[in-house]
Amino acid sequence: MTLALVLRFLHILSAALWMGSSLFWPGALRRALFQEPPQAGPALEQAQAALGLDLGAGLAVLVTGLAYASPLGGVTLRLGILLGLLFALFRLALLVFLARPTLGRVRAALAAGEYAPARAASRRLLGYSGSAHLLWLLALVAMVF
Repeated sequence: MTLALVLRFLHILSAALWMGSSLFWPGALRRALFQEPPQAGPALEQAQAALGLDLGAGLAVLVTGLAYASPLGGVTLRLGILLGLLFALFRLALLVFLARPTLGRVRAALAAGEYAPARAASRRLLGYSGSAHLLWLLALVAMVF
């Protein structure tokens, strides 16, 4: 087994984890918040764990992708790979600057017993999820084709 094959495998595995990390938790959290009374404890813990996986897998995608597109991986850098990198960086920026702070606001509002602000903030998480999936798909298409 060559280093290029190992890097490709790790890159694809990281990308699959990255996509899967944001599939379920935004909807689960919103459903929990809109129950009467809100039952968001387990959903908040699930969201926190998923955001950790999201960040870890995203960084792994970048590291393995850069290694794979270097002389170690033997892949020539082309426009599609650069576009994929740009989409991946945008997705990470959404995670860091939108999803994580929004989840923090939801958690703080719930801790204060303010359910309406928590529900309002959670609406942004659905936008994050849809945008994250679109950026992931665009990165995949750009790199493959």
